[in-house]
Amino acid sequence: MDYLLDNKTFYLNDYVKIDFEGDKESIKKLLQGQITSDIEESGSTYFQPSAICDVKGFVIADFFILNVNEMISLIIHNSLTTSLKAELEPMLPFYKTSLQETKISCLGYIGRKKNAGMPISFLDTKAEVSLKIDHQEEKQGNHLNFNEWKLANYLNGNIFLNHGCSKKYRPHELGYDKSRVSFNKGCFKGQEIIARVHYKSKKEINLKLNKTNETPIEQKIIGEVINYDNQFYFYTLG
Repeated sequence: MDYLLDNKTFYLNDYVKIDFEGDKESIKKLLQGQITSDIEESGSTYFQPSAICDVKGFVIADFFILNVNEMISLIIHNSLTTSLKAELEPMLPFYKTSLQETKISCLGYIGRKKNAGMPISFLDTKAEVSLKIDHQEEKQGNHLNFNEWKLANYLNGNIFLNHGCSKKYRPHELGYDKSRVSFNKGCFKGQEIIARVHYKSKKEINLKLNKTNETPIEQKIIGEVINYDNQFYFYTLG
């Protein structure tokens, strides 16, 4: 399957960009108390993976943060935008900010391709995964489908959520404790339970990628089952 990771482009037409409008320092204070990552560690040269949880520590939505110039933006699957807004909008008046949603062309890249997108910061693997956003779809290039993009990320240990997966998993069940959660920044929604699992759980939680030529049944499947080239790929807790 390494050929999937070799300089391929994926047109992600199911993603939107949400801009936070208002004073940037106020926006950072809002997000710092809500999201799992440390907004102070985000930057303008890469996409920071992050998520938002409920008070019980279950992941509601995952997304990527772009912190550039005077604007902070989130890139998120469109099936999760309603859930994300439901969590954030009650807080917006206290921080004098608002949300602006924009439908975008979002291109994902797999492989070490010059002038591709900005890297997703946590993926330290044999293939670089990056994103590029634009307001017009690029017509050139080898645009493959979303299923292949998801599979390429599965092979890199990254599981994306959709609406059907919302509020089903805690970060440790998705590997997000290693990629999207800061345990040093202080409180955020669900932090107490997530920290308890992280520091006090006696059982180590590991994800395992499985491949089979038969439809998997009677297993605790994490995320989605991806059917590609007559093979089924899925994660379980190892």
